[in-house]
Amino acid sequence: MRFRATSLAALAAIPLALSACGTAPAPKPVPAPQAAGPEGIEWAGRLCGLVNDFSASQKNLPPVDKTNTATMKDSVVTRLDSATKTADDTVRGLHELPPSPIQGGDQVSQGIQDAFSQIRDLMAGARGKADQIDPNDKQKFTEGMTALQGELKKTSQVDLNGKFGALEANKPLAEAAKQAPGCKPFFNPAPAQPAPGQPAPAQPAPVQHDPARPGQ
Repeated sequence: MRFRATSLAALAAIPLALSACGTAPAPKPVPAPQAAGPEGIEWAGRLCGLVNDFSASQKNLPPVDKTNTATMKDSVVTRLDSATKTADDTVRGLHELPPSPIQGGDQVSQGIQDAFSQIRDLMAGARGKADQIDPNDKQKFTEGMTALQGELKKTSQVDLNGKFGALEANKPLAEAAKQAPGCKPFFNPAPAQPAPGQPAPAQPAPVQHDPARPGQ
């Protein structure tokens, strides 16, 4: 079973794909040490849980209030504040993980932590730009939101796929992840929900994730 990282959802009403699904080549495998025991499984589950908690939090961000430009700006800033905080919480959680009982696990964790640090910093920068948007001038507001979209799209350049590829390449760590309850969403992602008013497929078939469509 191939490891599939869960997709990370959009911010504000602006496309923001942070999917780690895909076809990026995995790094060279590390030498296979002894098979993982209960400690390794628990450690892998904690690692997965931190990433999965971030993904889940992005699906429950405060709504955008489109009543007017002022409320829209304020709600976008609130969403960015929330997303930046959860990214920072993820970074802190990864930093506080105990040493990996599986050889090479610490390097994998550090790589994922570095990626989330980049995501956090990019979102914090976008939040700063959002705060400067003028809601009292329609043209400036539109220009500001367009620029904000460009800032958020930079997060899609963060190589989460490669970081999770390092986990998959570490065979004992990947095997421990398969046995960890906290990693199940990565191996068996929940089926995509149908759009409002659309019937759910009777028997959905496996499909490639489209990073241009957030929320999958």
